[in-house]
Amino acid sequence: MIRVLIADDEAPAREELSYMISRLSGFQVIGVASSGSQAMFLIKELHPQVVFLDIQMPGLNGLEVSKSLASLDPKPLVVFVTAYDEYALNAFDVEAVDYLLKPVSDERLFKTARRLRDLIQPRLAEKLESILQVHGKDKDLRRIPVEKNGRIKLLEPREILYFFADQGYILAKTKTEDFITNFTLNELEEKIDQGTFFRCHKSFIVNLDYIKEIIPWTYSSYKLIMNNGDEIPVSRQKSKNLAAMLGL
Repeated sequence: MIRVLIADDEAPAREELSYMISRLSGFQVIGVASSGSQAMFLIKELHPQVVFLDIQMPGLNGLEVSKSLASLDPKPLVVFVTAYDEYALNAFDVEAVDYLLKPVSDERLFKTARRLRDLIQPRLAEKLESILQVHGKDKDLRRIPVEKNGRIKLLEPREILYFFADQGYILAKTKTEDFITNFTLNELEEKIDQGTFFRCHKSFIVNLDYIKEIIPWTYSSYKLIMNNGDEIPVSRQKSKNLAAMLGL
């Protein structure tokens, strides 16, 4: 999921853009700001991957905010959204990814979204691949490289409640957070301890140690209740394996 922050001093503009971005597959609006100074505070607190910036805002304007982002690591990508086209050259001087004129059309926003995906996904894959070269060679993974907010972590398998597929990503769920991993579920199934983890569904691999309840469900299948309250489906085919494994 690509994390987005919106900064615009006009509430209707913030709300409209937030709604439009929420409809994009793989994008999530994690915060909105009404001024440049508030945008800088939220960027440092929330670590968005993309910032949609209005240019004319009270206090720090969008161009000044963009220049201030140069010191951040990782630095979010910037898309300017403004009613004025005379700032376009200045916007690209500060390495903006795109420059959208209000009112923003769905078609124009889709083009920007494609550009952002093309920039962010290879960047993430490159970082994770370098970690995998060190930690992913062994058949059995002892630590699992994951990413969030542009930062790589190495999780112990015992920290992970389950893995799941969501909108083209494979995520690792811990007690408090979701992280992206560069493995497919098939690769994880081969590389992690099969005495601890179980592929219960085409979209889920669960840590057996965190199952709280197993509830009989429809068509000879089960539903798992994890100890954080999440509900995980078990396919009919995998239900037989689970029953045999647990002596049900």
